[in-house]
Amino acid sequence: MAKIVFRGKTYHSVFEMPAEVRRAYQIEKSKSGDRKIANPLTDFVEMSDELKEIYERALGDVEAKPLSSRPLKELPKTEDLYRQAEQASRTPAPTAPPAIEVDDGPRRLVLTLLVMILLAAALFIVVQYAS
Repeated sequence: MAKIVFRGKTYHSVFEMPAEVRRAYQIEKSKSGDRKIANPLTDFVEMSDELKEIYERALGDVEAKPLSSRPLKELPKTEDLYRQAEQASRTPAPTAPPAIEVDDGPRRLVLTLLVMILLAAALFIVVQYAS
């Protein structure tokens, strides 16, 4: 978190300042024109460097081009992007198993009953000839 030095004293946030000092700090910040708002979010919210850069760019406090942007020489050419997209479209996407399986329950029931009837008939014939 950014430390605030005001009137010779160091504060970790504006909330650590006494009420009168905080009012004086806010008035001075708004008059100085350094920032467009009196209490920037970075004064009392901890942010990563990238997020802080985005926030400050939104406020207009940093130049338009971010420091982390790649030079134009390193950016891919349009032809390379088209080639990559074409290669990606050629490779088939892996297919997942179907989420809903075919329900062949009625068919299975009919076949089971038919086999049971045939077995019962065969057993009946065997018992008739055996006695």
